[in-house]
Amino acid sequence: MKYKLILFLVVFSMLLGCGGDSTPTDTPSTKVVPMTATLTATSTDGPTVTSAPTSTRTPIPTDTATPKPTNTVAPTEMATPERTEAQVVDVVDGDTIKVQIAGEVYTLRYIGIDTPETVHPSKPVEWMGPEASAANLALVGGKTVYLEKDVSETDKYNRLLRYVYLTDGTFVNAELVRQGYAVSSTYPPDVKYQDLFVQMEQQARDAGQGLWGPTPEPPTATPEPPAATTASPTDTPAPQPTVVPTQSPPTEPPAATPGMVVIVYIFYDGIVPRVESDEYCEIKNEGGLPVNLAGWRLNAGDPGQDFYFPDFTMRPGQTCRVYTNEHHPESCGFLYGSGKALWNNDGGCGWLYDAAGIMVSEKCY
Repeated sequence: MKYKLILFLVVFSMLLGCGGDSTPTDTPSTKVVPMTATLTATSTDGPTVTSAPTSTRTPIPTDTATPKPTNTVAPTEMATPERTEAQVVDVVDGDTIKVQIAGEVYTLRYIGIDTPETVHPSKPVEWMGPEASAANLALVGGKTVYLEKDVSETDKYNRLLRYVYLTDGTFVNAELVRQGYAVSSTYPPDVKYQDLFVQMEQQARDAGQGLWGPTPEPPTATPEPPAATTASPTDTPAPQPTVVPTQSPPTEPPAATPGMVVIVYIFYDGIVPRVESDEYCEIKNEGGLPVNLAGWRLNAGDPGQDFYFPDFTMRPGQTCRVYTNEHHPESCGFLYGSGKALWNNDGGCGWLYDAAGIMVSEKCY
Protein backbone atom coordinates (compact mmCIF):
# COMPACT_ATOMS: atom_id res chain seq x y z
CA MET A 1 0.00 0.00 0.00
CA LYS A 2 2.85 2.33 0.78
CA TYR A 3 4.50 1.52 -2.48
CA LYS A 4 1.33 2.25 -4.43
CA LEU A 5 1.09 5.67 -2.77
CA ILE A 6 4.68 6.51 -3.68
CA LEU A 7 4.08 5.51 -7.33
CA PHE A 8 0.95 7.63 -7.47
CA LEU A 9 2.84 10.71 -6.15
CA VAL A 10 5.61 10.28 -8.73
CA VAL A 11 3.17 10.05 -11.60
CA PHE A 12 1.16 13.03 -10.31
CA SER A 13 4.30 15.20 -10.04
CA MET A 14 5.26 14.29 -13.59
CA LEU A 15 1.88 15.31 -14.88
CA LEU A 16 2.16 18.66 -13.08
CA GLY A 17 5.57 19.21 -14.70
CA CYS A 18 4.14 18.57 -18.21
CA GLY A 19 1.38 21.12 -17.79
CA GLY A 20 3.67 24.05 -16.84
CA ASP A 21 4.61 27.13 -18.96
CA SER A 22 8.13 26.00 -19.69
CA THR A 23 8.71 23.48 -22.46
CA PRO A 24 11.73 21.22 -22.27
CA THR A 25 14.27 22.22 -24.86
CA ASP A 26 14.93 18.64 -25.84
CA THR A 27 11.29 17.83 -26.58
CA PRO A 28 10.08 19.40 -29.84
CA SER A 29 6.49 20.39 -30.06
CA THR A 30 4.27 19.20 -32.89
CA LYS A 31 1.68 21.52 -34.43
CA VAL A 32 -1.09 19.89 -36.46
CA VAL A 33 -2.27 22.07 -39.34
CA PRO A 34 -5.64 21.29 -40.82
CA MET A 35 -5.55 20.32 -44.54
CA THR A 36 -7.94 23.13 -45.38
CA ALA A 37 -5.92 25.86 -43.64
CA THR A 38 -4.07 28.57 -45.56
CA LEU A 39 -0.33 28.34 -45.12
CA THR A 40 1.48 31.66 -44.54
CA ALA A 41 5.23 31.95 -44.99
CA THR A 42 6.90 34.96 -43.35
CA SER A 43 10.06 36.50 -44.66
CA THR A 44 11.97 39.25 -42.88
CA ASP A 45 13.24 40.66 -46.16
CA GLY A 46 10.10 40.84 -48.30
CA PRO A 47 6.34 40.87 -48.39
CA THR A 48 4.26 38.10 -47.05
CA VAL A 49 3.35 35.52 -49.70
CA THR A 50 0.12 33.66 -49.22
CA SER A 51 0.04 30.34 -51.04
CA ALA A 52 -3.40 28.84 -51.49
CA PRO A 53 -3.53 25.10 -51.81
CA THR A 54 -4.06 23.88 -55.34
CA SER A 55 -6.22 20.97 -56.36
CA THR A 56 -4.33 18.37 -58.27
CA ARG A 57 -6.51 16.52 -60.82
CA THR A 58 -5.79 13.54 -62.95
CA PRO A 59 -5.64 14.77 -66.60
CA ILE A 60 -8.51 13.51 -68.79
CA PRO A 61 -7.29 12.30 -72.20
CA THR A 62 -8.64 14.35 -75.08
CA ASP A 63 -10.56 12.63 -77.88
CA THR A 64 -7.97 12.95 -80.64
CA ALA A 65 -9.18 11.44 -83.87
CA THR A 66 -6.80 9.13 -85.69
CA PRO A 67 -5.70 10.82 -88.92
CA LYS A 68 -7.25 9.21 -92.00
CA PRO A 69 -5.04 8.31 -94.96
CA THR A 70 -5.47 10.34 -98.12
CA ASN A 71 -7.32 8.67 -100.94
CA THR A 72 -4.33 8.27 -103.24
CA VAL A 73 -4.40 5.36 -105.63
CA ALA A 74 -0.98 3.83 -105.90
CA PRO A 75 -0.01 2.36 -109.27
CA THR A 76 0.25 -1.10 -107.74
CA GLU A 77 -3.46 -0.96 -106.88
CA MET A 78 -4.21 -1.37 -110.60
CA ALA A 79 -3.34 -5.03 -110.06
CA THR A 80 -6.64 -6.41 -108.82
CA PRO A 81 -8.05 -9.95 -108.90
CA GLU A 82 -9.48 -9.00 -112.32
CA ARG A 83 -6.27 -7.39 -113.62
CA THR A 84 -2.79 -8.85 -113.90
CA GLU A 85 0.39 -6.79 -113.89
CA ALA A 86 2.73 -7.30 -116.84
CA GLN A 87 5.78 -5.69 -118.44
CA VAL A 88 5.77 -4.77 -122.14
CA VAL A 89 8.93 -6.16 -123.76
CA ASP A 90 8.06 -5.58 -127.44
CA VAL A 91 5.50 -3.84 -129.66
CA VAL A 92 4.69 -6.03 -132.67
CA ASP A 93 2.25 -3.71 -134.47
CA GLY A 94 -0.72 -1.47 -133.76
CA ASP A 95 -2.78 -4.05 -131.86
CA THR A 96 -0.28 -6.72 -130.79
CA ILE A 97 2.43 -6.62 -128.13
CA LYS A 98 4.65 -8.99 -126.18
CA VAL A 99 4.49 -8.95 -122.39
CA GLN A 100 6.35 -10.62 -119.57
CA ILE A 101 4.27 -12.13 -116.77
CA ALA A 102 6.02 -13.86 -113.87
CA GLY A 103 9.12 -14.39 -115.96
CA GLU A 104 7.27 -15.79 -119.02
CA VAL A 105 6.88 -13.87 -122.30
CA TYR A 106 3.52 -13.99 -124.08
CA THR A 107 2.20 -12.51 -127.32
CA LEU A 108 -0.93 -10.47 -126.59
CA ARG A 109 -3.66 -9.26 -128.95
CA TYR A 110 -5.85 -6.30 -127.92
CA ILE A 111 -9.53 -7.24 -127.64
CA GLY A 112 -12.22 -5.45 -129.63
CA ILE A 113 -10.11 -3.37 -132.00
CA ASP A 114 -8.19 -3.76 -135.24
CA THR A 115 -5.38 -1.73 -136.79
CA PRO A 116 -3.93 -1.78 -140.33
CA GLU A 117 -1.44 -4.56 -141.00
CA THR A 118 2.32 -4.06 -141.04
CA VAL A 119 3.77 -7.52 -140.33
CA HIS A 120 1.19 -9.90 -141.87
CA PRO A 121 3.03 -12.72 -143.71
CA SER A 122 0.68 -12.67 -146.73
CA LYS A 123 -0.47 -9.01 -146.85
CA PRO A 124 1.36 -5.82 -147.78
CA VAL A 125 1.90 -2.99 -145.35
CA GLU A 126 -1.46 -1.22 -145.20
CA TRP A 127 -2.14 2.48 -145.19
CA MET A 128 -1.77 3.98 -141.67
CA GLY A 129 -0.23 0.71 -140.45
CA PRO A 130 3.16 2.22 -139.51
CA GLU A 131 1.42 5.17 -137.85
CA ALA A 132 -0.74 2.81 -135.77
CA SER A 133 2.35 0.84 -134.69
CA ALA A 134 4.11 4.07 -133.70
CA ALA A 135 1.08 5.20 -131.69
CA ASN A 136 0.96 1.87 -129.86
CA LEU A 137 4.70 2.07 -129.14
CA ALA A 138 4.30 5.58 -127.73
CA LEU A 139 1.53 4.39 -125.42
CA VAL A 140 2.94 1.14 -124.00
CA GLY A 141 6.56 0.70 -125.10
CA GLY A 142 8.65 -0.60 -122.18
CA LYS A 143 5.94 0.21 -119.64
CA THR A 144 4.18 -1.67 -116.86
CA VAL A 145 0.62 -2.48 -117.90
CA TYR A 146 -2.38 -4.19 -116.36
CA LEU A 147 -4.33 -6.85 -118.24
CA GLU A 148 -8.04 -7.60 -118.03
CA LYS A 149 -9.60 -10.74 -119.48
CA ASP A 150 -13.07 -10.92 -121.03
CA VAL A 151 -14.35 -14.43 -121.85
CA SER A 152 -11.74 -15.97 -124.16
CA GLU A 153 -8.24 -16.77 -122.93
CA THR A 154 -6.48 -16.89 -126.32
CA ASP A 155 -7.27 -16.62 -130.03
CA LYS A 156 -6.68 -19.22 -132.75
CA TYR A 157 -3.03 -18.13 -132.96
CA ASN A 158 -2.58 -18.82 -129.22
CA ARG A 159 -2.19 -15.09 -128.44
CA LEU A 160 -3.52 -13.81 -125.14
CA LEU A 161 -6.71 -11.78 -125.58
CA ARG A 162 -6.78 -8.88 -123.13
CA TYR A 163 -7.87 -5.33 -122.42
CA VAL A 164 -4.77 -3.29 -121.50
CA TYR A 165 -4.43 -0.39 -119.05
CA LEU A 166 -1.55 1.91 -118.11
CA THR A 167 -0.66 2.77 -114.51
CA ASP A 168 -2.43 6.13 -114.87
CA GLY A 169 -5.66 4.35 -115.84
CA THR A 170 -5.46 4.95 -119.61
CA PHE A 171 -7.47 2.27 -121.45
CA VAL A 172 -5.07 1.48 -124.31
CA ASN A 173 -7.58 -0.36 -126.54
CA ALA A 174 -10.04 2.53 -126.47
CA GLU A 175 -7.32 5.19 -126.75
CA LEU A 176 -6.04 3.78 -130.04
CA VAL A 177 -9.58 3.88 -131.45
CA ARG A 178 -10.11 7.42 -130.15
CA GLN A 179 -6.92 8.62 -131.84
CA GLY A 180 -8.08 7.13 -135.14
CA TYR A 181 -5.41 4.43 -135.44
CA ALA A 182 -7.79 1.51 -134.83
CA VAL A 183 -11.38 0.57 -135.61
CA SER A 184 -13.94 -1.18 -133.45
CA SER A 185 -13.85 -4.85 -134.39
CA THR A 186 -15.64 -6.90 -131.77
CA TYR A 187 -15.76 -10.68 -131.88
CA PRO A 188 -18.32 -12.40 -129.61
CA PRO A 189 -18.21 -13.52 -126.88
CA ASP A 190 -15.61 -10.85 -125.98
CA VAL A 191 -17.96 -7.83 -126.21
CA LYS A 192 -17.64 -6.21 -122.77
CA TYR A 193 -16.58 -2.78 -124.09
CA GLN A 194 -18.10 -2.88 -127.57
CA ASP A 195 -20.29 0.19 -126.99
CA LEU A 196 -17.30 2.21 -125.77
CA PHE A 197 -15.21 1.28 -128.82
CA VAL A 198 -18.04 2.25 -131.17
CA GLN A 199 -18.34 5.58 -129.38
CA MET A 200 -14.59 6.23 -129.60
CA GLU A 201 -14.60 5.36 -133.30
CA GLN A 202 -17.40 7.84 -133.92
CA GLN A 203 -15.39 10.56 -132.17
CA ALA A 204 -12.41 9.83 -134.42
CA ARG A 205 -14.63 9.90 -137.51
CA ASP A 206 -16.16 13.22 -136.51
CA ALA A 207 -12.70 14.70 -135.90
CA GLY A 208 -11.26 13.29 -139.14
CA GLN A 209 -8.36 11.68 -137.29
CA GLY A 210 -6.05 8.95 -138.50
CA LEU A 211 -7.94 6.43 -140.60
CA TRP A 212 -10.75 8.92 -141.04
CA GLY A 213 -8.52 11.64 -142.44
CA PRO A 214 -7.83 12.36 -146.11
CA THR A 215 -7.10 9.25 -148.17
CA PRO A 216 -3.83 9.40 -150.11
CA GLU A 217 -4.07 9.19 -153.88
CA PRO A 218 -2.82 5.90 -155.33
CA PRO A 219 0.54 6.22 -157.06
CA THR A 220 0.45 6.56 -160.84
CA ALA A 221 2.95 4.80 -163.06
CA THR A 222 5.46 7.03 -164.79
CA PRO A 223 6.18 5.84 -168.36
CA GLU A 224 9.82 5.18 -169.09
CA PRO A 225 11.40 7.20 -171.89
CA PRO A 226 12.17 5.22 -175.06
CA ALA A 227 15.65 3.81 -175.32
CA ALA A 228 18.08 6.08 -177.12
CA THR A 229 19.39 4.89 -180.47
CA THR A 230 22.82 5.60 -181.83
CA ALA A 231 22.72 7.44 -185.16
CA SER A 232 25.63 7.79 -187.54
CA PRO A 233 27.00 11.32 -187.93
CA THR A 234 25.84 11.49 -191.54
CA ASP A 235 22.35 10.20 -190.84
CA THR A 236 19.60 12.65 -190.11
CA PRO A 237 17.05 11.10 -187.74
CA ALA A 238 13.67 10.91 -189.33
CA PRO A 239 10.99 12.85 -187.52
CA GLN A 240 8.86 10.66 -185.29
CA PRO A 241 5.10 10.81 -185.74
CA THR A 242 3.11 12.22 -182.89
CA VAL A 243 1.17 9.45 -181.20
CA VAL A 244 -2.29 10.52 -180.14
CA PRO A 245 -3.82 8.20 -177.55
CA THR A 246 -7.14 6.81 -178.63
CA GLN A 247 -8.44 6.70 -175.06
CA SER A 248 -7.58 8.32 -171.78
CA PRO A 249 -5.54 6.25 -169.35
CA PRO A 250 -7.57 4.49 -166.65
CA THR A 251 -8.06 6.59 -163.54
CA GLU A 252 -9.43 3.81 -161.36
CA PRO A 253 -6.86 2.25 -159.00
CA PRO A 254 -6.06 -1.39 -159.62
CA ALA A 255 -8.55 -3.74 -158.02
CA ALA A 256 -7.53 -5.66 -154.96
CA THR A 257 -7.47 -9.42 -155.09
CA PRO A 258 -10.58 -11.29 -153.84
CA GLY A 259 -10.73 -11.67 -150.09
CA MET A 260 -9.36 -8.23 -149.22
CA VAL A 261 -12.83 -7.06 -148.11
CA VAL A 262 -14.18 -9.33 -145.37
CA ILE A 263 -17.06 -9.52 -142.90
CA VAL A 264 -15.67 -8.71 -139.44
CA TYR A 265 -18.79 -8.51 -137.26
CA ILE A 266 -22.56 -9.10 -137.33
CA PHE A 267 -24.76 -7.32 -134.79
CA TYR A 268 -27.68 -9.74 -135.09
CA ASP A 269 -29.80 -8.93 -132.01
CA GLY A 270 -31.01 -5.37 -132.45
CA ILE A 271 -32.29 -3.16 -129.68
CA VAL A 272 -35.25 -1.69 -131.60
CA PRO A 273 -38.28 -3.83 -130.63
CA ARG A 274 -39.70 -6.31 -133.14
CA VAL A 275 -38.22 -4.90 -136.35
CA GLU A 276 -34.63 -4.64 -135.03
CA SER A 277 -33.81 -1.97 -137.59
CA ASP A 278 -30.47 -1.32 -135.87
CA GLU A 279 -29.02 -4.71 -136.83
CA TYR A 280 -25.95 -4.43 -139.00
CA CYS A 281 -23.18 -6.36 -140.72
CA GLU A 282 -19.73 -4.76 -140.61
CA ILE A 283 -17.21 -5.27 -143.41
CA LYS A 284 -13.60 -4.11 -143.65
CA ASN A 285 -11.05 -3.60 -146.41
CA GLU A 286 -8.07 -5.47 -145.00
CA GLY A 287 -6.01 -5.07 -148.14
CA GLY A 288 -3.48 -2.45 -149.08
CA LEU A 289 -5.42 -1.14 -152.10
CA PRO A 290 -8.80 0.56 -152.53
CA VAL A 291 -11.67 -1.73 -153.58
CA ASN A 292 -14.70 -0.66 -155.59
CA LEU A 293 -17.80 -2.49 -154.30
CA ALA A 294 -20.03 -1.86 -157.33
CA GLY A 295 -21.94 -5.10 -158.01
CA TRP A 296 -20.87 -6.79 -154.76
CA ARG A 297 -23.57 -8.58 -152.77
CA LEU A 298 -24.15 -9.28 -149.06
CA ASN A 299 -26.49 -12.10 -148.10
CA ALA A 300 -28.04 -12.21 -144.58
CA GLY A 301 -28.48 -15.98 -144.47
CA ASP A 302 -31.63 -16.71 -146.48
CA PRO A 303 -32.42 -16.55 -150.21
CA GLY A 304 -33.57 -13.09 -151.19
CA GLN A 305 -31.96 -11.38 -148.19
CA ASP A 306 -29.41 -9.67 -150.41
CA PHE A 307 -27.94 -6.21 -150.35
CA TYR A 308 -26.30 -5.02 -153.59
CA PHE A 309 -23.58 -2.44 -153.11
CA PRO A 310 -23.58 0.75 -155.18
CA ASP A 311 -20.54 2.31 -156.85
CA PHE A 312 -18.49 2.86 -153.70
CA THR A 313 -14.73 2.58 -153.16
CA MET A 314 -13.48 1.38 -149.80
CA ARG A 315 -10.05 2.68 -148.89
CA PRO A 316 -7.50 0.44 -147.15
CA GLY A 317 -8.38 -0.16 -143.52
CA GLN A 318 -11.86 1.35 -143.88
CA THR A 319 -14.90 -0.31 -142.29
CA CYS A 320 -18.52 0.01 -143.41
CA ARG A 321 -21.80 -1.22 -141.97
CA VAL A 322 -24.89 -2.45 -143.77
CA TYR A 323 -27.86 -1.76 -141.48
CA THR A 324 -31.20 -3.56 -141.66
CA ASN A 325 -33.22 -0.35 -141.85
CA GLU A 326 -31.27 2.61 -140.46
CA HIS A 327 -29.27 5.20 -142.36
CA HIS A 328 -25.88 6.00 -140.84
CA PRO A 329 -23.80 8.21 -143.15
CA GLU A 330 -20.85 7.97 -140.75
CA SER A 331 -20.72 4.21 -141.46
CA CYS A 332 -20.95 4.55 -145.27
CA GLY A 333 -24.76 4.89 -145.31
CA PHE A 334 -25.66 1.36 -146.48
CA LEU A 335 -29.00 -0.25 -145.49
CA TYR A 336 -31.23 -3.07 -146.67
CA GLY A 337 -34.39 -1.00 -146.23
CA SER A 338 -36.17 -4.00 -144.71
CA GLY A 339 -39.24 -3.50 -142.55
CA LYS A 340 -38.43 -6.55 -140.44
CA ALA A 341 -35.42 -8.18 -138.78
CA LEU A 342 -33.05 -10.07 -141.08
CA TRP A 343 -30.37 -11.70 -138.95
CA ASN A 344 -31.42 -14.81 -137.02
CA ASN A 345 -31.00 -14.32 -133.26
CA ASP A 346 -30.57 -18.09 -132.82
CA GLY A 347 -27.44 -18.08 -134.96
CA GLY A 348 -26.59 -18.04 -138.62
CA CYS A 349 -24.07 -16.87 -141.21
CA GLY A 350 -23.50 -13.96 -143.57
CA TRP A 351 -21.86 -14.23 -146.99
CA LEU A 352 -20.12 -11.58 -149.10
CA TYR A 353 -19.78 -11.99 -152.89
CA ASP A 354 -17.71 -9.88 -155.28
CA ALA A 355 -18.93 -8.49 -158.61
CA ALA A 356 -18.05 -11.79 -160.33
CA GLY A 357 -20.26 -13.74 -157.93
CA ILE A 358 -17.31 -15.28 -156.07
CA MET A 359 -17.79 -15.65 -152.32
CA VAL A 360 -14.95 -13.71 -150.72
CA SER A 361 -15.96 -13.81 -147.05
CA GLU A 362 -18.15 -15.84 -144.69
CA LYS A 363 -19.00 -14.95 -141.09
CA CYS A 364 -21.04 -17.20 -138.78
CA TYR A 365 -22.27 -16.27 -135.32
